Amino acid sequence: MSTAPTSVEAWIERRVPRYRFGAVLVLLMTTYVVMAASPSDVTARVLTVVLEGLTLLAALVASRVGRTLFRVAVVVVVGAVLAAVASVAWGSSALTTGWFFAVNVLLVAAAPIAIARCLYHRPVVDLRTVLGALCIYMLLGIMFAFLYAAIGAIDDASFFTQTDSPGIQVFLYFSFVTQTTVGFGDFTAATNLGRTLATTEALLGQLYLVTVIAVLVSRMTVVHRDRDAPAVDPADVDDAGPPAGSDGSP
Repeated sequence: MSTAPTSVEAWIERRVPRYRFGAVLVLLMTTYVVMAASPSDVTARVLTVVLEGLTLLAALVASRVGRTLFRVAVVVVVGAVLAAVASVAWGSSALTTGWFFAVNVLLVAAAPIAIARCLYHRPVVDLRTVLGALCIYMLLGIMFAFLYAAIGAIDDASFFTQTDSPGIQVFLYFSFVTQTTVGFGDFTAATNLGRTLATTEALLGQLYLVTVIAVLVSRMTVVHRDRDAPAVDPADVDDAGPPAGSDGSP
C-alpha cells in the first residue's frame, strides 16, 4: 500500500519528473567546486552539508524511492545541517570533525544506491540513464574523500605520508586522482588501511568506467540506430498523462 503524498511531496513530484538525473549531476559538480575551493573551516561545513543534502534528496526524487524513505532522508538531512550549524557555534575537536565526515559518508552513500536501483529497473537506455550512471561515479569519488577525511581525523596517525594536517580539499583531490588512476604521487596513504581503501577505489573506478559506462553507452547507440523513433519512457507517459482521445474523448 503506497503512502499518500503530502502537498509538498506532490508538488515536488510534479515539478521533478522521474529519471531527471541532469539536475543531480549539476548539484554534484557544484558540491565538488565548493568543497575544492572553499576554505577549511567550520563555516564551510554548513554549505557542504546543505549541498549534499539537496543532492541526496534530488537523487531520491529522481529515482522515485518510497515516500517513507524520502521522509526519513529529509529528517537525516535536517539533522546533519543542524549538527553542522552547532559545530560552527560551539567549535569542534578532531574527534567531532571525524564523526562529521563519517555522517557525510552516509549522506553521500545513500544516493548511488537509490540511483543504481532505479537504473536497474529502467526499461530503456538513453541519455538519462547515462547521466544517472555518471552521477554514481561522481558520488563514489566524493564518498571516498569523506571516508579518507574521517579516518584521518579519528585516527591518531596521519593519513598521508607528506602532510599531518590535510584539508578536505586534499582528500577530495587524492580521491579523484586515485579513482581515475592518474597517480601523481604527490600524496600517498601512510597506513595499511589507507592504502587498501585507495587501491579499492582505483579498482572500482576503472571497472566502473570500462564496464558499466561503456556498456550503457554502447547500448544507447544500438537503441537509437535500430529504431526509427526515439524510445518512449513509460515514466514520461505517466507524467504527461494519457494521449488525447485515449479515453474516447475528442
